[in-house]
Amino acid sequence: MNGAYSIKPTPTNSLLAALNIAIDEARLVRSILKSKDRKYKLSIEYPLSDKLAHLDREIQYLEAKLIQVRSMKDTAL
Repeated sequence: MNGAYSIKPTPTNSLLAALNIAIDEARLVRSILKSKDRKYKLSIEYPLSDKLAHLDREIQYLEAKLIQVRSMKDTAL
């Protein structure tokens, strides 16, 4: 008998939840990278801009959300 048949299939709901978490994680990572790139460009062009502080707060918020999403992934699996 092939060993693949002995593996129990994962319920569809669990797979969909894991997929949603992966999508959220990818979106957050993309947003973080875009914000960091904007911050870098802004710091070169306008090093004293007030927007730099705003971008710092946004990046910190997104990184905190990423930690939350990743912890959801660990508990979902």
